[in-house]
Amino acid sequence: MKYCGKCGRELIPAVIDERRRLRCPDEACGYVFWNNPTPVVAMLVETEEGIVLAHNKAFPPGMFSFITGFLEAGEAPEEAAVRETREELSLEADRTEFVGAFPFRRMNQLVLVYHVFASGAIRLNEELDDYRIVQRTDLLGYAESGRFEVAVWFERMRVLRPEVTLSPESGQ
Repeated sequence: MKYCGKCGRELIPAVIDERRRLRCPDEACGYVFWNNPTPVVAMLVETEEGIVLAHNKAFPPGMFSFITGFLEAGEAPEEAAVRETREELSLEADRTEFVGAFPFRRMNQLVLVYHVFASGAIRLNEELDDYRIVQRTDLLGYAESGRFEVAVWFERMRVLRPEVTLSPESGQ
């Protein structure tokens, strides 16, 4: 952000609450750009066949990931997980389980991860152009690479191999 969201002046750096932030130079305006993280939901969608990974048209070829989406105003995170599963895959969420909340610093997001048990026929929305079904153990590479949400989910599902350990510094 470069300009004040209230009065339009160019923001200046300042230390506020012991952190470097941007603020409006007009004291009467008082605007501070807090740069708080954006909440996002991510779903490990599981069907009878396995876990659904999808390719977003904006991603490089061959890059498949979990289903993700932004919360709508006034929407609970679990509702967003159910809605995004329906919108992106045309699947109905039969059951959801909260896995955890994980910072995604590179994108300044807080990712709220759900394990979604879903049913129906997969039909991709306009954002996606391909998908694949993988088995739980196929995701071990995600856990080994430091994807906390997968590691936590594996620990809960008792799928993680004992030799796989993650350090909190590895991030996403």
